[in-house]
Amino acid sequence: MTEDDTHRLAELGQRAAELVHQVRQPLFAIRGFVQLAEGDPAAAAAHLAQARAQLDVLESLVNGWAEMSRAPGPTDVFFDLRAPIDGALVLLQHRARTLGVDLQVHTGRGRLVRGSPQALQQAVVNLGQNALDVLQGRPGGALSIRVHDADVVIDDNGPGLAPEVLARLFQPFVTTRSDGTGLGLSVARAMVTRCGGVLVLERASPGVCWRISGLSG
Repeated sequence: MTEDDTHRLAELGQRAAELVHQVRQPLFAIRGFVQLAEGDPAAAAAHLAQARAQLDVLESLVNGWAEMSRAPGPTDVFFDLRAPIDGALVLLQHRARTLGVDLQVHTGRGRLVRGSPQALQQAVVNLGQNALDVLQGRPGGALSIRVHDADVVIDDNGPGLAPEVLARLFQPFVTTRSDGTGLGLSVARAMVTRCGGVLVLERASPGVCWRISGLSG
């Protein structure tokens, strides 16, 4: 096996791990909605509709990864910035509600930007999931996702980033959680880059504040 083959296999392994990381949350949400439907027959139709919506999200994620694998780099399309944020909300709101976290999303007025809406949605979901992980079981936990002009700000009131994570920011497989993949931040930065933006850590403690900037119209 050549050095190039080894490098390609390592890259393929990381991309496979990234995809697994992305699809876990829709699968968890689908399971949750099905369990709710089983436990509450009167509201089963509404819960199953939510499960079907998550299946659509799951299909979109898989198709998006396949598309980006065929054509690396940003997807150059114009889109309303509110659309991927609303899509991220669909993925995050059920888990936030289950964990008792106050999730606030403010998209403001529509703004056309150019890049990859799928990549931007995945980045926001990853950053949001990281926040929900640390807010789990924390009284008064709050997460906000706000759009300022063409920037997206993800802000939580958790304990902040652990020193070992901060020292190796964006390095794959770095995590302080026993069940974590350590891919959330590295995938988020890769997805922001794919949509033509930059991921900036504005505050590491107390709480964590990320800003996605550089999105252009």
